[in-house]
This record gives sequence, C-alpha cells and structure tokens, in this order.
Amino acid sequence: MCSKPAVIGLGVLLGACVPVSTPNTAQIPPEYTAKEGRISSLESALADAMIEIEKMKARTVSSGDELPAIPPNAETGRCYARMLLPPAYVDRVETRMVKEASERLETVPASFAWFDEQVLVSEEHVRLTVVPATYKWLEERTEVLPARSQQVLLTPAEYKTVMEEVIVTPEELVWQPGRGEIEKIDEESGEIVHQRRIPAKYKQISKQVLVAPAQYRKEVTPPVYETLRKRVVDVPEHTIEELVPAKYKTVKVQRETVPSREVRHPIAPVYKRFTYREKVADARLDWRMIPCERELSKELVYSVQRALRAKGYDTGGVDGVLGKYTLAAIHDFQKSQGLATGRLSVEVLETLGIPLLAAQ
Repeated sequence: MCSKPAVIGLGVLLGACVPVSTPNTAQIPPEYTAKEGRISSLESALADAMIEIEKMKARTVSSGDELPAIPPNAETGRCYARMLLPPAYVDRVETRMVKEASERLETVPASFAWFDEQVLVSEEHVRLTVVPATYKWLEERTEVLPARSQQVLLTPAEYKTVMEEVIVTPEELVWQPGRGEIEKIDEESGEIVHQRRIPAKYKQISKQVLVAPAQYRKEVTPPVYETLRKRVVDVPEHTIEELVPAKYKTVKVQRETVPSREVRHPIAPVYKRFTYREKVADARLDWRMIPCERELSKELVYSVQRALRAKGYDTGGVDGVLGKYTLAAIHDFQKSQGLATGRLSVEVLETLGIPLLAAQ
C-alpha cells in the first residue's frame, strides 16, 4: 500500500510502492551429486551471512530517531532537504529441492499356460411350458329389451278463468310539510312536518284455475328376449414345469504359472535455482542535495521536462514551470530508478544527465 503525501522538514515526502519481482527459475541437471549439494549449502549460508550484514548496516544507519539538524557532509553554498529513501533490497539465488528422491516401480508381468477345463454352459433349471386355454360354445337366453310402461291420456284436465286482486304498492307512512295529527320538527330544514298515511294500490289479474285433473291409464309392455350362442373357457391357460439338467463343455483356459512382481529403480532428486529479491532495509529519511532557489531557473526546469518526456514521462508540457504534472513525473522517475523521493534533487539531475552548473 502506498503512503499518503506528507510534509517533513524542508522536503515534500511521497510514499513509494516497490513491486516484488517474480522469482526466475532455471532447471539444473537432475543428477545432483553430494559434493554439489555441499557447495550449494555453503553458498546459501554465505548469502545469508551477507544479507544479515546488509541488514545490520541498514539498521545502524536508520537506528536514530531523527536526522541531524545539518547534513554531516554538507558543502558550503549548497542546499539540502530531507527526502525519503526507498526500501533496500538484495538479489539472492538459492538452490532448492523441488522433487525429492524417489523410486520407479517396474511391474514384471506374470507367466501363463493353457489347460483343458470343464466349464458350465447352462445350469440345471426348471423349464416352464405354457399350455393354452381351451374353449366351448354355450347357448344363453338374453333380455334384449327390458319391460317398460307408459301413461295413456283418457280425459284431459279442465280449467276456468278467475279474476284476482294483487297488491301493486303497499301502504306506507311518509312525512310531509304542514300540520297534522302526528307532528315533528325536521332536523335539516327546521320545518313542521306531519305523518301521512298513503293507502296501498291494487290491480286485478286473470288466472287459470284447475277444475278437474286429467285422467291417465298405465300400459305395460313385456320384455323382449333372444337366445344367443357364446364362446366360454373350458380349460384355462396353465403352465407345465419340466426339470432340465446342467450342460458342460471342455474348453482351453489360461492359468497363471508365475505371479507378477515389482522391481524398484531409484530416481535422483531434482533441484531448481531460484532468483528473488529480499528486503534488507525499510524506507527511511536522509539528507539529499537539491538545487537552491537561485539555481531553480526556467532553463533548468526546461531541461528536466525535456529529459523526462524523452524517457516517456508526462510532464504536462514543456513550459519551465515546476507544476503538479512535472512533480508527478519526477516522482515516478525517482521510484523507477530507486532514488530518494520528495522533490527535485541533484541526483535526479545527474541521473538524467543534466549538470547543475551547466543548466544554470
């Protein structure tokens, strides 16, 4: 994770992210003798010792909580600033075993010979034989039409027309404005209303009235029968069980005479050489020489912008102004070269090939 920008002392410090390179592997011959293994072990021990020495140096340099107020090697007339040095790494090569010693198993096949042998073709079993059913003809008297009855009209019914009054509107009581026997005050209008009886309304209708019902006679028709001839089962279908003996035949069969066996062949271990980077010191603050304000001319900034653009960094134009795009390009260049970050330093100018005195 990159740290956020912070202002410390005279320099603007920007956090740097250091990518971790992917180990490069190279295959070494699988035949790795004991002498070569001893040499590889000593080389690894020596590399560990060198790394520990570098770590101790880095800890010794960065053990102080604060930098001295003045750079120890300061020159008269030069300007300095606290800048952030990136973490220190060392390249390390280590030989590791990627595949332990093992054995290859070789299977020697078994030996076989041919023999005569009686084999079972079919086992003893019960065979079932199906005997089909037998049929016979029978005559049977069957009812074709059932008995039925019907009503025969003898005398029709007699009716007469009569008149009858039916109610159309029932009698009702309504409240109307004015005085009467039963009175009250209307709550909505405040008027005196009385109750009036409206009589019911009737009308006359004619209807048919039965005088004498109709006379009927019941007539019954007997059922109709027919003699039919049909086929029925005489003896139903059934099965007969029959025992069938087993059958055998002589065949040639192959039998194992010598069983298979395994032969073990040893396989030497496999080693690979790994190259990787190991961090030996964390990022720390240190004094770095920077161009003084009198030296930070437009011509110097022009030279820096042109050099950075030639290396593919976006400075936002070549205008001689140390703006945010130019500062960001300087920061990216410092990270890529492993230089101290925070602001434009003399070592950036030297790396870009811009002499400070010539730039003035």
